Amino acid sequence: MNSSLEKHSPKLMVLPVFIVLLLISLVPLIYVLGISFTQSTLSKPFNDFIWFENYKKAFTDEIFGASLVNTLLFAFIVTTIQTFLGFVLAFAMQKERKLSGLFRTLALLPLFTPPVAVAMIWRLIYDPNSGFLNYYMRQFGIFEKSVAFLGDPKLAFPAIMFADIWQWTPFCFLLCLAALQSLPRDPYEAAAVDGASAWQVFRRLTLPMVAPQVLVVFLFRFLIALKVFDLVYMLTFGGPGNSTQVASFYIYRVGFKQFNIGYAGALSILVLILISVLATGLTKGRDFLLRKLE
Repeated sequence: MNSSLEKHSPKLMVLPVFIVLLLISLVPLIYVLGISFTQSTLSKPFNDFIWFENYKKAFTDEIFGASLVNTLLFAFIVTTIQTFLGFVLAFAMQKERKLSGLFRTLALLPLFTPPVAVAMIWRLIYDPNSGFLNYYMRQFGIFEKSVAFLGDPKLAFPAIMFADIWQWTPFCFLLCLAALQSLPRDPYEAAAVDGASAWQVFRRLTLPMVAPQVLVVFLFRFLIALKVFDLVYMLTFGGPGNSTQVASFYIYRVGFKQFNIGYAGALSILVLILISVLATGLTKGRDFLLRKLE
């Protein structure tokens, strides 16, 4: 009896936490799924059951389609740049011991800064009248007159991406640095004895060993980037026009500006399905790349 209890005690201890997490995850999901089949508004939740009409509308909603494309482009571009820069910085700093603590502290500052504060900082930087970016661009003769980075449909989205890259590259740097510093030393000592060049060591030792961790960093950051909202809200509010409209912000506008909660719920479910499919596909792709590297 006691042995049976001891055998199952770890599961019993985890069970309360599992139930709480399950409730926290399932209750909102079931609620959103329920209102997605209705014409709910903020004042009238679960009003008029209309089955799949909201989902049919979503598939013909051009703005929603464009916001999904913007979201995927944003997530892929910023994640690729952030992972690449983070790895390059980590590789350059992995042997630096004296200043490693200082650099890690500096790398944490953008992450500790609230997203709203980050957005306000970059809004001031991009300001066409008093922003220092325009000032120095004119001083060096790059621009003849001030440029409204956040007011130009061609520049607004890259401007948001640049702010996001500034904020999240340190995150990728810290994870890549931890991955590089956790690599075993024995293969490098053997390579030094064999007279391998720096490129050969990087190509045949460092890259294959650190690739799994770097791919995890890319996947993790990509899924976070798909949820971008705060920078768009604070910097451009989806404009000019719909040039910087992303899925999360469009759902916010439908639900809390147009008060169409039912349609916003359907859009949320579709985005959830898309992210789940992407996460599964990227995980499978990661496993395939790792097998190739082996």
